[in-house]
Amino acid sequence: MYRLFISIAIVLVSGQTMAQYKLAETTVFGKVQHLKIGLPFTSVYVRGTTIGTTTDVEGNYSLSHIPEGDNTIIVQAVGYKSKSAAIKTLANEPVELHFDLEEDILNLEGIVVTADRNVTSRVQAPVIVNTLGPKLFASTQAVNIGEALDFSPGLRVENNCQNCGFTQLRINGLEGPYSQILMNSRPIFSGLAGVYGLELIPANMIQRVEVVRGGGSALFGGNAIAGTVNIITQDPVTNGFSIDARSGMLGVGNDAPAFDNMITVNGSTVTEDRKAGMYLYGLSRTRTPFDENGDDFSELLGLNNLTLGFSGFLKPSLKTKIMLDLYTIRDKRRGGNKFDYLPHESDITEMVDHTITGGNLSFDVFTNSAKLNKLTLYAAGQRVDRFSYYGAQQDPNAYGTTNDFTSSVGGQYNWNIGNVSSIVAGIDNNHNNLEDTKLGANGNENIVIVNQFVNTLGSFVQYDLKYDKSKFSLGLRYDNYLIRDLDDDQEYKQSDVKGSVLAPRVTYLLDIRPTIQYRLSYAKGYRAPQIFDEDLHIEASGSRRVLHTNAVDLKQETSHSISTSFNFINNISSAMTEFLVEGFYTRLIDPFAYEYEQLDSGTTYVSVRKNADDGAYVTGINLELKASFPHNIMMSAGFTFQKSRFDSPQFWGDNETSRSNEFPRSPSHYGFFNLDWDITKRLCVSLNSIYTGSMYIPHFGLEPISDDEWELIQSNATDQLEPIQTR
Repeated sequence: MYRLFISIAIVLVSGQTMAQYKLAETTVFGKVQHLKIGLPFTSVYVRGTTIGTTTDVEGNYSLSHIPEGDNTIIVQAVGYKSKSAAIKTLANEPVELHFDLEEDILNLEGIVVTADRNVTSRVQAPVIVNTLGPKLFASTQAVNIGEALDFSPGLRVENNCQNCGFTQLRINGLEGPYSQILMNSRPIFSGLAGVYGLELIPANMIQRVEVVRGGGSALFGGNAIAGTVNIITQDPVTNGFSIDARSGMLGVGNDAPAFDNMITVNGSTVTEDRKAGMYLYGLSRTRTPFDENGDDFSELLGLNNLTLGFSGFLKPSLKTKIMLDLYTIRDKRRGGNKFDYLPHESDITEMVDHTITGGNLSFDVFTNSAKLNKLTLYAAGQRVDRFSYYGAQQDPNAYGTTNDFTSSVGGQYNWNIGNVSSIVAGIDNNHNNLEDTKLGANGNENIVIVNQFVNTLGSFVQYDLKYDKSKFSLGLRYDNYLIRDLDDDQEYKQSDVKGSVLAPRVTYLLDIRPTIQYRLSYAKGYRAPQIFDEDLHIEASGSRRVLHTNAVDLKQETSHSISTSFNFINNISSAMTEFLVEGFYTRLIDPFAYEYEQLDSGTTYVSVRKNADDGAYVTGINLELKASFPHNIMMSAGFTFQKSRFDSPQFWGDNETSRSNEFPRSPSHYGFFNLDWDITKRLCVSLNSIYTGSMYIPHFGLEPISDDEWELIQSNATDQLEPIQTR
């Protein structure tokens, strides 16, 4: 039904647009420069239309087929402040128009879309939006998204398993399921993809990453409690091709160092009239396992990754644009020991083999030239097929397969009311279907662990108002969700779970002075009680297995988030600086907690997710400093102080003493530092570091041995110790 609706809408609106706007043979040409030096590959377009181009290597541009009447030409370039010029065009009368851009070293006016589902500059966004781009990827040597997100305040990517490389993103102290990861503004990054997906998205696939901390981005979904990460993929801009080969080694001087070899390919092409273009990218990566301490077990898993992708656009008319993104990722990774053996012949192995295929189709049409109103329709989907082994002590029953499909279909309309207010409204339907199966061995039947689908139908509306130095945003989202367990034979079967949530959002921006901004936001969010998030990862430690299920009476988790910030922009001596102080507080009602039940002689535990008897809260402060110094030196640093606590102690381990008010895996302080020095156009020196404070972590293995006992093991005196002890 949605496909039919979108197809009919595209045909009707395209036909109406083609008939309504008659092209005139008018041309606008000129040069874009900075300090009298032409700026190549700068975007130049006519506002409210799909007419656009890029400057050549000398900064020259030419726009053809401009409609008669009043038009606005906009120029945008990375690292420079955008400029616009209002002109009046007449048929067959060319207009010469030049632009001189001012540098935007700290990217204050960079374009973002995650703030309020509309294109705006960072400095005008009602919430703080951090952007990560190619410059940061290069300076930190980030191969994928996961390796770059640590360099944003309040964000921490943690590795929860050295055997399989399971990672999760924490924002403002809350674990992965509290955050929403978008691909080109579409929520198709499922819980399964979130387990490993951040390490599967290569950096050369990405144009930029936008990060919104806190619940201020609730328009994208009520489950964005901790924040939202929006991954924007590359767009074709000009004709070009590049290939890059990179090789690295970890553990220099080690008996068995790890080698990491990568080849990336990027290419784009656009037609001469700029009405169509496509961008192609690819990555091939191979990394060998790394054993740092010589115990024959990997500290860094081995992996093979192959990524291929395509993005393209087509402009059927003056007011319409169709965009298509497609990608496929094949990723194999394995950790443990005895890599030359089959997984169940090793002492311990965690192995996953992913095939991820996704795409996004969208259609934009400007419906009013004067007000720049725009209709957007879209359909996106992602499929994940996974073959896995999580096992110890040569367990032949630890193989499994997982099939996961996520889709998002919807539309939104941006309506500008004069120059001071606007409304964005829309509807979307997000669906996820996941089946996880444990494969039988020795003739045993396969066991379905999870077979569940989740469907959320949502609608949203937001009103923005600018008044003098203030900007108000009032948003409201209504979600209706259904969670259904499709397996009638499961031991821990759940009944259908239904719920409706009304999630308001309020933001306020005040320009106290041209160099000082104040922001305040409130948002309500929720987390539905589906069984699957990263907890589907099955832990193997000391030959114990931990499975996960929901309590029968599990209710949805509700949140109330408040954040406030001051942003200071100033020149200190010869340095341009931006300093951010941001406070956040999130109150969780009926928060999810865990209890552990022992099964079958102590070798298997069931982790039961339940609602805590009392609530919980997360509060803290994010600090960020960016500075640009003479001689092309850039510095950025961030630090977070936070507290994450339950109102009453909760179980975090497998015995009676494993109780604490603290959230597990949630340090009270962490931060980053990054320094870039562009010595020449071809030579750059970078220094970066990440700091993480201490934290509580669950332990499911046997009791650890002492240092003295470990030294005896190292000296081959193992006969003096019990063989079941583990380090």
